[in-house]
Amino acid sequence: MTPPAHFAGSAYRADIDGLRAIAVLAVLAYHAFPSALPGGFVGVDIFFVISGYLISRHILEELATRSFSLRSFYARRVRRIFPALILVMFVCLALGWLLLTPGEYERLGRHVFAGSLFLANILSWRESGYFDAAADTKPLLHLWSLGIEEQFYIAWPLILLALWRVRRWLGWAMAALIGLSLAWSLTTIRHDPVADFYSPLTRFWELALGALLAWVARAQGPGVLPVAPGTRVSLLGLVLVAVSVLVISSNDAFPGAWALLPTVGAALLIYAGPAALPNRALLAARSMVWIGLISYPLYLWHWPLLTLARILEGETPSASMRWLLLGLSVLMAWLTWRFVERPLRAGPKSRALIWALCLCMAAVGIAGFVVKSAHGYRDRLAGLMNGDPTTMVIGADRGRLLPGCGVEQGREQGLNYCVRSREAAPRYAVVGDSKAEALFYGLVRESVAATSWGLIGTVYPPDPATAFAEVQRRKNALAFDSLEVSGDVQVVILVTAMRTVFPPDPVSGFIRPDAPLPASRLQSYSDAITRLQRSGKQVVLVIDNPTFPDPTSCVSGGLTGQPWFDQVLRRKEDPRCRLKLSDHLAGTRPYLDFISELQRRHPALVVYDPTPLLCDLARDVCPMTQGGKFLYSYGDHLSDHASSMIARDLLPRVLPQLVRQAASP
Repeated sequence: MTPPAHFAGSAYRADIDGLRAIAVLAVLAYHAFPSALPGGFVGVDIFFVISGYLISRHILEELATRSFSLRSFYARRVRRIFPALILVMFVCLALGWLLLTPGEYERLGRHVFAGSLFLANILSWRESGYFDAAADTKPLLHLWSLGIEEQFYIAWPLILLALWRVRRWLGWAMAALIGLSLAWSLTTIRHDPVADFYSPLTRFWELALGALLAWVARAQGPGVLPVAPGTRVSLLGLVLVAVSVLVISSNDAFPGAWALLPTVGAALLIYAGPAALPNRALLAARSMVWIGLISYPLYLWHWPLLTLARILEGETPSASMRWLLLGLSVLMAWLTWRFVERPLRAGPKSRALIWALCLCMAAVGIAGFVVKSAHGYRDRLAGLMNGDPTTMVIGADRGRLLPGCGVEQGREQGLNYCVRSREAAPRYAVVGDSKAEALFYGLVRESVAATSWGLIGTVYPPDPATAFAEVQRRKNALAFDSLEVSGDVQVVILVTAMRTVFPPDPVSGFIRPDAPLPASRLQSYSDAITRLQRSGKQVVLVIDNPTFPDPTSCVSGGLTGQPWFDQVLRRKEDPRCRLKLSDHLAGTRPYLDFISELQRRHPALVVYDPTPLLCDLARDVCPMTQGGKFLYSYGDHLSDHASSMIARDLLPRVLPQLVRQAASP
């Protein structure tokens, strides 16, 4: 692929800074007001194209003049990336000490450590899962994009150096790499959307697209596209970008093919050249250029401010508060650019400065590692909060579990969970979804040591309206087929979330009082119970616990112990954290009727209701904490404390032979 002679230019382009402004403003709008701009997150993909173009252009120019140096290249990256990033991570650690619970602070330490190594995307990839913390409670979650970018630039200069020897084919080689990465992304998103989002391999093509554009831009002459064709190309690019931010949403399979809209749009805007009418009239406007110049620190600052406010408020801050935080983000970004970034980038290019920045980055990373290793300094807020935040944990001892749950060997991968407590084949099985996992840990802890428990995790029953209904049906069939033929399993405990039967209101968590009994779901449960009972199993059904918001939004209290300071440094509680028992019973009446009908159909079915343990019947309240300990962890899932409490109550009623002598009655 030979670069054409109609498009060139290595001088500064104000319109590209304007394109940066569009990218960062889209991200800010999405994070602050997601319903107003559902696809604003594609601004990150626009950044990838811009970065790939600008940096590859410099590398190609230096390769052409034989002045390229890996040492100089990485020194420029240090001067460009490190100053603002070090400052933001340091401030987050300082604020985290004041504002965050031990668990939150420990997680922040992990993200600071990963961010200092530019591995934030890998950490987010590993953390992803049902019990992962909500995105808007992770102040440094947005560093995933920086990790992908820097991982690209570890490999990309080496690739260009190798291909430069056959530069006649360099363009074609770039196009081939883009095609391979895009194909890998399209394949990966079908079976692992999280990997597709965070993997540097599936994102490689977006930065490489900008690099290919830089290669195309290496023209023999100084000209660019004529104004009229350039204007048409630019308008098409603007349309693609506008469609992407307005049409794409977080519910779409992204990046995948959807990422072509913003990336190709950004590439067309760059390709159109600075003389194209939209580029010079809109993108090169002074206000847009100014925002583009501070776009990097603006991207770094806005998310920590929004998330910390979300944590302090206990719920999404008001619209006026979010506008105020965006304004503060702009101010912080300008101050960072004016007094940190620009002086360091414009100053003498000394090795001492590079080493100093590297040492500062190492110091911040080590500080994050220390915070992580110290588990967020658990005694830091002792006595100041409405409960002990360290009890807001689920599955602390999951590392002791063994793989395998009695399912035919080689088929375990078809299940969400398949673990056991001992080497022996499970004799007692817990079956269900994530609610089953939460209770499983308590049952294992509170049983006699010789008991062999198995956890078979599925999504039960499948919703026929979802795209994954067939996959879920296969999981359920595998689980119940295995249990039915098992000669080892004697007791099966069914634990599933109420929302798998009735779709609750997203705000209150309650069910419409006139919701009819879902005949298909009722039959699915009934058939499963019948199969298990006919195979000689005792079946126990556990009623779901009350529904709450995420417990991190239910932590409240002063943060300093000093009344005056606590007026400012105080965590508020989400109003939904206080639930009346009578409201809970009324709001879940259709679900309780569903359970009653199952019990009527199956008289031998044992139904266990944990509500009397989790709620105070005399005071008509279902609390978030009990005796200073949190009953829930991650949304409305039982904490380890609550699951042990329920297990100690359930086991003597159903399986007295499994009760530990030391267990509380």
